[in-house]
Amino acid sequence: MTGIRKLCMPFCLAALFILVFLVQGCADEGVANVPADNNDEDQPSIEGVVIREQSFEVDLALTPEQRAQGLMWRETLADDQGMLFVFPARDPYPAELNFWMKNCLMPIDVIFLDSEGKVTAIHEMEPPDPNISDEEQPVYPSNGLAQYAIELRGGLAAELGLQVGDIIDLRKDYLLRWAE
Repeated sequence: MTGIRKLCMPFCLAALFILVFLVQGCADEGVANVPADNNDEDQPSIEGVVIREQSFEVDLALTPEQRAQGLMWRETLADDQGMLFVFPARDPYPAELNFWMKNCLMPIDVIFLDSEGKVTAIHEMEPPDPNISDEEQPVYPSNGLAQYAIELRGGLAAELGLQVGDIIDLRKDYLLRWAE
């Protein structure tokens, strides 16, 4: 019987080693397939927003690069389109924001919103003279702490009767989870 034990011991150790190796391999594979934020959705690029009973399809600016690009070089914007800038819900935001019209080819309105969706400022912005320097560009402030900004076709905010203090309902938690 001792001969069988001598043969069984290496076999059992080898089997145990293989079992541990397979379990470890499965565990690593499972972890590698789980996204970092435990979310398998793709980052959204468009959101529906209702302002004064009018529906808009807005492009989302969620990253610093997207926010810097904004509506630059666009020549037209339909009456039911716009852009929603979402700033991350961490320091330094919400913050006093300032927008400008670098390389914008059409008049647009900018509507600043605080973290609750309350309008803090509305500005009608005209395309700047292409011959002026960046330092000479007009700056449009949020007039308070802002978390979001919406850009629409120029003059549309006034046509809608939108005013400072109005609330625009956004899917805040959903949008903030994507903002970088």
